[in-house]
Amino acid sequence: MANLIRRPTLPLQPDPTLNADVANAERIGIAAVARIQAGAFATSVAMQNATMLSRAANAAFKVSPMGEDIYQSILMAYGSLAVMEIQGLGMQNRGRS
Repeated sequence: MANLIRRPTLPLQPDPTLNADVANAERIGIAAVARIQAGAFATSVAMQNATMLSRAANAAFKVSPMGEDIYQSILMAYGSLAVMEIQGLGMQNRGRS
């Protein structure tokens, strides 16, 4: 039975070109995953902060109804900044291989 299975007589040598191609593909994939995770984390934090700020603005409006415009302006300023930062994550490393 042992004669039925042929084993290579020479050890296989790694192909450096193939290994380099695989490493490059893995590097690109890992970078893409990192960008997606960074965007998801930034978005999650922004949503949590926006919820907290919205609740704070509503509570402040109940205490001081004349300041609603100020509270809404602060909330909108935070929202605009958060949107710019999250969109900026998508623009990093564009145009580079």
